[in-house]
Amino acid sequence: MRAENPVFFLDYDGTLAPIAQRPEEAFPHPEAPRVLRALMERHPVYVVTGRRVRDLEPLLPLPGLPVVGGHGLEEGVLFGEVRPLFPVDLGPLRARLPSCPGVRVEDKGFALALHYRGAEDEEKARACLEAWLKAVEGLLEALGLEALPGKKVLELKPKGVDKGQAVLRLLGRHPGHTPVYIGDDTTDEAAFLALRGRGLTFKVGEGPTAAQGRLKDVEEVLAYLQTYLRPTSL
Repeated sequence: MRAENPVFFLDYDGTLAPIAQRPEEAFPHPEAPRVLRALMERHPVYVVTGRRVRDLEPLLPLPGLPVVGGHGLEEGVLFGEVRPLFPVDLGPLRARLPSCPGVRVEDKGFALALHYRGAEDEEKARACLEAWLKAVEGLLEALGLEALPGKKVLELKPKGVDKGQAVLRLLGRHPGHTPVYIGDDTTDEAAFLALRGRGLTFKVGEGPTAAQGRLKDVEEVLAYLQTYLRPTSL
């Protein structure tokens, strides 16, 4: 499957970069910067990620690359302006963070991500998080937050904001273009559903999905993206 006049929406972790134990260690595939730079010269390209835009800069040194951060909570360009779209006060929740062995808290400012990848007992860590989540249900409701599960992570963010909403907003800026969305996580399913019947969607890796197509891993993602480039451009 290939679009004639594409606008690319690409997840980062698990799509352009292999999954790493710690977010700050998730460096992109060696070919990713070169391929993205070449794509940007020909087509609109966005990275749509759960990360903060600023946190992506040390990993992906591509000034001017448009990025949607926090699953749609902020928008900007790498090494340029970044603006929050849905400000929220997380102070009350920060005061009640869970005490679960092996769980690491990532404070994104607009959301909290509770990672349990790499915990000595990941199943026990997940069960501890679920118990804590029940205990703070009322607080989440009062703050207008919701829990968004991902790959060995639980993210707490403002309600109603997801990658599906984000890509539809961006797509409105590119009339006549066909969206091509590639992602690997459960958080990407909202985008797959939002773009159904509008463009091309690809799930990276295994598992049930609403995407039309499937790519095996990051290597296949880069191989697919390179089909949109002339051999001489690389």
